[in-house]
Amino acid sequence: MSRFERKIGHLGWAVDEQGRPASRHGGPMVIAHRGASDHAQENSLGAFELASRLGADMWELDVRNTVDGVPVVSHDDHLERVFGVDAHISELTLAQLQALQDVHVPTLEEVILLADYLQAGLYIEIKGEGANLPSLRLLQEKCFGFAALGSFHPHQVRELAERDCPYPLSILVGLEHDPFELARLAQADMIHLCWERASDRPDGLVDQALMARARSEGLPIILWHEERPDVIDAIMRKDVVGVCSNRPELLASCRASAARLSGQEGSEA
Repeated sequence: MSRFERKIGHLGWAVDEQGRPASRHGGPMVIAHRGASDHAQENSLGAFELASRLGADMWELDVRNTVDGVPVVSHDDHLERVFGVDAHISELTLAQLQALQDVHVPTLEEVILLADYLQAGLYIEIKGEGANLPSLRLLQEKCFGFAALGSFHPHQVRELAERDCPYPLSILVGLEHDPFELARLAQADMIHLCWERASDRPDGLVDQALMARARSEGLPIILWHEERPDVIDAIMRKDVVGVCSNRPELLASCRASAARLSGQEGSEA
């Protein structure tokens, strides 16, 4: 049994007959990238609530700290792109952030409470330096079990591992890095391949050799956010534990793969 399987067993995640996370749709879990972010403001409570209505099993969200150490949910530190405000979250207290006009950045605590109410999972990407341990503490304080934590930065993940984090830990990997080497450095429990920009058909990179090695090393695979129907059809047939999308309804409506459910990779597209 892999470390990932032991963790989700202890946390009480719903699993299929092979002991892997069970989607309510069958096949890989549907993970809404920053919520239903093609339909609503990314990383907002509205985007997360809509994601659940559209079929998401989990919500992917980005976490960073305010200057007074409160974990909040935002991809960017700078508020310009999303809110048109020239200010940085890392330079503001939570009170100052919440006082800004027309800026609505939820706290991680608010998102946990909403996820608990809607019975959604949380796939938390640690964006800001030092947001890893406060996020872990908050999950544990709220006794929230259906969660995973990850980052592009191996040291953020490794620090959690060294604290005996009970939640599955993910290393996010771009094309320029070896996912297995980064997983070793981070002491990660799974690998998240961020390869959506590799080509028009990045699904071809997730080949049998890569998947066989991942299985042999006990590292389940999460796949990038995807909105292209032909690529979705291919990757939802693969033996991966989850796929992200800005439009979770595209994944939820995809026919579950019998090959995925039997533990074997489906035919290549």
